[in-house]
Amino acid sequence: MNDTLTTSWTNAWPALFAPLWLLLVIGASILLRRRAGKPIFPRNPEDARFSERGCSGRSHRTLLTRIAGASRCLLVAVTDEQLIVCPSFPFNLMFLPECYDLEHVIPAAAIREVEDQHGLFRRSIIVSFDDPDPRQIALRVHDPDALLAALNDLQRKPRRTS
Repeated sequence: MNDTLTTSWTNAWPALFAPLWLLLVIGASILLRRRAGKPIFPRNPEDARFSERGCSGRSHRTLLTRIAGASRCLLVAVTDEQLIVCPSFPFNLMFLPECYDLEHVIPAAAIREVEDQHGLFRRSIIVSFDDPDPRQIALRVHDPDALLAALNDLQRKPRRTS
């Protein structure tokens, strides 16, 4: 009898390990997001000039982030003072935004250039910014003209000096 319990536990352990590990990683990512003040369920900013959900994008930071990216799971918003790019739940868990460099709150003063790039099948908006090193992200939104207009307004807006 005792031998049977040991055998069944030994056989069940691999099946239990994966879900337990997954729950541990999800729990840790939720805890660290809360500590950093990042939302678990991102919302559209109330003062947004532009806001769309279900957008796609990728970072140009490394080879991995250039190859990988987010497909139809980003929130992209422009307020009077910043560009916000963040993955929707559940894609903001398990440290995916940190690994793929897909979560940004970019102040207007940090945006260096906005480029409209037309590809064969899709159109991307390339945003170059300082964070503090020069960075780029490519965004694919449903209404690229509206995003361009909001970003151009954001760049033309007079900067506050401290």
